[in-house]
Amino acid sequence: MEPMGEWTEDGIYEQAEASGLELRGVSASGARFLDCRVSSSLIDGGDLEAATWRGGGLHRIRFMGTRMARTTWHGVELEGCSLAGVDLSLARMSRVTVSGGVLQAVNLRRARLEDVVFEDCVLRDVDLGSATLKRVRFTGCRIERIDLTGMSAREVDLRGSRFDVARGIDRLRGVVIDHGQLMDLAPALAAHLGLDVRI
Repeated sequence: MEPMGEWTEDGIYEQAEASGLELRGVSASGARFLDCRVSSSLIDGGDLEAATWRGGGLHRIRFMGTRMARTTWHGVELEGCSLAGVDLSLARMSRVTVSGGVLQAVNLRRARLEDVVFEDCVLRDVDLGSATLKRVRFTGCRIERIDLTGMSAREVDLRGSRFDVARGIDRLRGVVIDHGQLMDLAPALAAHLGLDVRI
C-alpha cells in the first residue's frame, strides 16, 4: 500500500495507508477511500460528508464531533474506534463490522444499516431515530439510553448484549432478544402498555 496524502474534498485514495494522523478541521466531503487502512489516528471535527469508505479498515481511530452525514460504508472493518458527537445521519452501511468500539452521542438518524455487526462495543446515547436496520447483530455490547423512535428493524439480533431504551421501545417489534433481556425490559414494556403491576 502507498502512503496516504492530504485529505481533500472529492479526493480519491486507493489502497493507501496511514498511521498516527492528527486531522483537525479536515475538509474532505465527497472523498472516496477504496481499500484503505488508517490506524492510531485522531480526526477532530471537520467535514467528511458524503464520503465513501469501501473495503479496508479503520483501527483505533478517534472521531470527535466529525460531520459524516450521507457517508457510504461497504465492506469496512472498524476495530477499537471511538466516535463521540459524530453526525452519521443518512449514512449507508453494508457488510460493516464494528468491534471493540465506543459510540457516544452518535447521530444515526435515518441511516440505513444492512448486514452490520457490532461486537463488544459500547453504544451510549446513540440516536437511531427513523433508521432502517436489516440483518444487524449486536453481540457482547453494552447499549445505554438508545433512541429507537421511528426505527424500522428486520432480522435484528440483540441477544448477548445489555441494553436499555430511552425512547421508542415500541420499535423493538420483530427484534430477537433472550429471556434475560425480556426480564430487564419488563418494567419499560409495562409502562409503555399502561399496565398496572401490583404485588
